[in-house]
Amino acid sequence: MLVKPGETQRLLIYVKNTTKSAKKLKVSAVSAFTQSNGTLGYYPNKHTDKSAEYTFSGLTEAPKTIDVGAEAQVPVTFDVKIPEKGFTGQILGSLYVEDPTVHKSGGSGMAINNKFAMLVGVVLQTSEAKVAPELKLMDVKPGTQDNQASVLATIQNIKPRLFGEMTLDGKVYRQGSKDPYLTRSEKGWSFAPNSHFDYAIFSKEALAPGTYTLDLTVKGADKTWHWRRNFTITQQQADVIEEKLGRAPQTPWLWIIIAIILALVILILLWLIWRQRRKRRETDETKQA
Repeated sequence: MLVKPGETQRLLIYVKNTTKSAKKLKVSAVSAFTQSNGTLGYYPNKHTDKSAEYTFSGLTEAPKTIDVGAEAQVPVTFDVKIPEKGFTGQILGSLYVEDPTVHKSGGSGMAINNKFAMLVGVVLQTSEAKVAPELKLMDVKPGTQDNQASVLATIQNIKPRLFGEMTLDGKVYRQGSKDPYLTRSEKGWSFAPNSHFDYAIFSKEALAPGTYTLDLTVKGADKTWHWRRNFTITQQQADVIEEKLGRAPQTPWLWIIIAIILALVILILLWLIWRQRRKRRETDETKQA
């Protein structure tokens, strides 16, 4: 939707209740964000990004509660106040309609909680000129995603532009190794304007403490981004991840065994040195006698 700087743009949707009972529904203006699976999210969220000068929810009215009779249809309007100076690029969001009531269903001792929602996507821009995309690697850290231990690379789209069909290729190397420790590749991903998300490189096993290097490449139709960054996983971080996943933290038995062996070797060497010196002393005393 092309809008003019300084104007108030009225958005109109019709909410229809197809059931035979009246409904009290909540309608919200929601800012779009990038989900961890590379798709756009248009539902209520807390994914704010500092690079955004304006957001859809910030320019629009507060949430509204509406009453919709049985098998009735109700118009709902939201006013969007466009800044006097306008804005560059795109602003994405949705008008999100939800039924706050939780509906329970299921049988045989199984209860399922259902919440019903629908949305209408909105794209605002004051010019048809496209903004060049720009990505940044914000952070690399160990963590969890989708109930798996992961190395999380936080990628940020700092420009007010939606772009898609992105290809991502991530590799994690142990320090000093040329063979990847973890890998993940994806294609066809989309990034919402002024948003960030965690790209997870999954591990089937517990993450081992140590120093690593992330090698990450993101390719678009016209541009490629490549980053290499070192990071460290501490024993404490590894244990916290295992506890979060409901698994007992792994005891570093290998290091314990190595420490015991080294201690024994040192003790044996000290004993041999002491024994050798004692023999020399006894030999010297015998010669003197």
